[in-house]
Amino acid sequence: MSLTRRDFARQSALTSAGVVLAGSVGALATAPNALASTESEAGESDDRHGHHGVGYGPLLPDPMGLLALPAGFSYRVITYSGKTKLDSGEITPSNHDGTAAFAGPRGTTLLVNNHELKGPRANWEHPVPLTEGLVYDPAASGGCTVVEVRPDGHVAEWVGIAGTSTNCAGGSTPWGTWLTCEENSDRVGVNGMTKDHGYVFEVDPCDKRANLNPKPLKFFGRYNHEAVVIDPKRGDAYLTEDAASPNGLLYRWTPPQQCHHGHGNLRTLSDTAGVLQAPKCYDSGGKFRRRPLPRHEDRHGVRRRLGRRTRPRRQDRRRAQAVRRRRDHPGPQARRHVVGRRRHLHRLLVRP
Repeated sequence: MSLTRRDFARQSALTSAGVVLAGSVGALATAPNALASTESEAGESDDRHGHHGVGYGPLLPDPMGLLALPAGFSYRVITYSGKTKLDSGEITPSNHDGTAAFAGPRGTTLLVNNHELKGPRANWEHPVPLTEGLVYDPAASGGCTVVEVRPDGHVAEWVGIAGTSTNCAGGSTPWGTWLTCEENSDRVGVNGMTKDHGYVFEVDPCDKRANLNPKPLKFFGRYNHEAVVIDPKRGDAYLTEDAASPNGLLYRWTPPQQCHHGHGNLRTLSDTAGVLQAPKCYDSGGKFRRRPLPRHEDRHGVRRRLGRRTRPRRQDRRRAQAVRRRRDHPGPQARRHVVGRRRHLHRLLVRP
């Protein structure tokens, strides 16, 4: 069978394990025609060129059943949910998701892993451990772990943040930290949560002290976050929303003036810092289509604007109330119009 890039990522995620490949992962997954060929392609290539298919050749069966690779490649499992242990002695949590690698001190490599765990901790066999000082909401089961791989092969793992919910994707920053995104916007009291969720948090893989007392970056909005990327030149953040009721949006956050990005600087900003925007959408005829309300807006029109909650203008509320009154309680003019239409239709029907 052939392996696409999507299949490559999905199969790696299904193992719920951290995997190290011998060689260049980037070269394996992104080089032109590098991914394995089918058996038929391999046979044709053997006849013409004397080697096994295009790129690196066909995939070989894996005795462990985790990751099939071409000949000459190997892998090593560095963390495994329910099997390996953290530095604290607790079990590696489950549901690995978004991840990024960072260059650590003394030649180490640091891997930050999201754990997409939703709802109460009792729902999961291996939630993210509640490490003292690193917990946002003790009722939530998700979070991040940090894995350190040393040049000699030694592996260490610890909690980067705990007590968050449904940590799906995120994004690395130009200054070497990880933004982990909650793909869940439960309020206090929903599913037993003791704090609101639906935020972005910053995790520093190189400085454990920087992660103490987790603070949600509320200026990025509260909704079902998916991923985030920072423009290294302008400093703007672009965020995606994973929602289907009715649709997710693409957001842009513009930092306030005199804001300088760097380690720990996002945590110093106020909850209303910067400008959070979503684009307007137009159809093929150039007609503006009113954007759907994201999850952090309710049916009454209470919406987040520039990082704070504000109600629609007074004249907008009055106009909406007038429309509802005319719809629900039509006046005499509307009733006379309906009666007149009925008489006109009757004359048309009885006319010889």
